[in-house]
Amino acid sequence: MALGSLVRPAVPPVVRISLVVVTALFVLAGECGLHRVALPHRRAQVPSTVIGTGGQAGALQFGFEMGTGVRTHMPSNLPYLPLVTVLLVGNWVAALLAGLGFGLGRAAMALGRHHSGDAAWWDRQWRHHQRSLRITLTLAATLLATLITLS
Repeated sequence: MALGSLVRPAVPPVVRISLVVVTALFVLAGECGLHRVALPHRRAQVPSTVIGTGGQAGALQFGFEMGTGVRTHMPSNLPYLPLVTVLLVGNWVAALLAGLGFGLGRAAMALGRHHSGDAAWWDRQWRHHQRSLRITLTLAATLLATLITLS
């Protein structure tokens, strides 16, 4: 958010909005399978041993490393859409909601698998429905980016 405060005055509104639109189209094209370009991210997983050996501090370290991107794997470019939107046209409320949405999305995947009762079944269901879910999530994020941009 602070970085956006420095960028916004230097970049004309039409350019900022255009960058949000281009990012949304790029992400949607990728989720539809039209390209396989991965935007930069750290390709290292947070080891599960961080939780197991550190008790409550380990769980906090795991969450911090994943949430801040110190060590995490992003199988999609989708997180770049809210990032670019908040950076270029958002306010502090949009930034807070984007962070909350990111955290809830990460938690939903892990909790859904954990509470499914059958991780192998969950993994098969994910593989079967992955493409349609990713497109749906991208369309929802694009709608939210549009609402943020227009507000």
